[in-house]
Amino acid sequence: MKNNDYLNDWVFHFNPYTEMWAAIPKDHYQDYWNDYAHADILRSTHLNTLIDLLHKSKGDVEMIHSLTKVGVK
Repeated sequence: MKNNDYLNDWVFHFNPYTEMWAAIPKDHYQDYWNDYAHADILRSTHLNTLIDLLHKSKGDVEMIHSLTKVGVK
């Protein structure tokens, strides 16, 4: 079984208008409502994609950004 301790630092929200899931670090929860483009807030159409990214990075936002920017110019 995977260790999910780091998931306690995240809040998940589904926006029915955009049909997107957001993974929000708890320390940026207010930013989610005020700044759509905040860099530490992750978005995907699938909740499992966000959870997989958090598992691979153990919740490290910088590592997630490096994983998602591979091959992007």
